Amino acid sequence: MTGSSGRGGPVLTTRGAATYSGLAYQTFRNLLAADQGPRKFKQGRLNVFYPVDLDAWMRERITDPTQAAASQTHLT
Repeated sequence: MTGSSGRGGPVLTTRGAATYSGLAYQTFRNLLAADQGPRKFKQGRLNVFYPVDLDAWMRERITDPTQAAASQTHLT
């Protein structure tokens, strides 16, 4: 069941998703606990993640350093 969402195929565990995202396992878990992590699904008692959802979440987290610097100059 792939559908148009691009979900299908293998899923990643929490540890696998952290590695895929380039984050430390505990940092990834902290983000999940703070409700700032990627979309997750339950598979039994485990949280599982589709790579397509991880990719979308990582794109959302990208910040433009020039915009961050510009907003800091407006604060002073």
